[in-house]
Amino acid sequence: MMSLEIGTPVEFALPDKVVSGHLYKKGTRRNRAQVIDDSDMIWRVPEHFLKVKPGPNRNTIITSVDLERSKYRVGDLVSFSIHGEHYSGKIHKLNPIRAIVILSNGDQWTVSYFSLKLVSPPSTSRQGTGRLNEISSQARNLMDSHGLHEWNLRFDESTRFLGKCNYRDRSIHLSRSHALDGKDSEIRDTILHEIAHALAGPKARHGTKWKMIAQQIGAKPRASFKPDA
Repeated sequence: MMSLEIGTPVEFALPDKVVSGHLYKKGTRRNRAQVIDDSDMIWRVPEHFLKVKPGPNRNTIITSVDLERSKYRVGDLVSFSIHGEHYSGKIHKLNPIRAIVILSNGDQWTVSYFSLKLVSPPSTSRQGTGRLNEISSQARNLMDSHGLHEWNLRFDESTRFLGKCNYRDRSIHLSRSHALDGKDSEIRDTILHEIAHALAGPKARHGTKWKMIAQQIGAKPRASFKPDA
């Protein structure tokens, strides 16, 4: 079985065509691997169907949906139209592909981010859609400067962890809400915190070895400023 990393260029055959893209998520015993093509469509495919193809890795995968979703926060008042009918409500949850919106009568709708409109501007300033690209570029530079050229950055939906280090996927995960709304200094420290984990190895946890590496690369040598991995 070949070894695949997140972002590896791959292709797989369908009865009528060959689909090319990059590995978005590795497969597990229960779930298929996910491949993202050039149009940002996600395909779920058995990992053994995938063939590595020549080309550069897609080190940080930010989709058009990611960028559109970054405009919204839980609690935002939004409007949308379906089949000519107009609705408004508050965002209850930001799922990977669609938002859950609750109307004033309690009805719950699952709505594409591309169908939503903010009813009123946010009460406080918030970062624009370029924020994720800015942070991914910063993380890429920091990972490369510490020799993690084969590692990748992923944004996830965690509300408990600011960051996580996934040794199996060779990926550093950042909480999307932290990336969008956190302070620059805190986000940089989270990235360095996880880089220290990658360099120290899975057995180090937050022990002496990890603390020494964290201090050497400029991360605060503490477990976290919020529950963290």
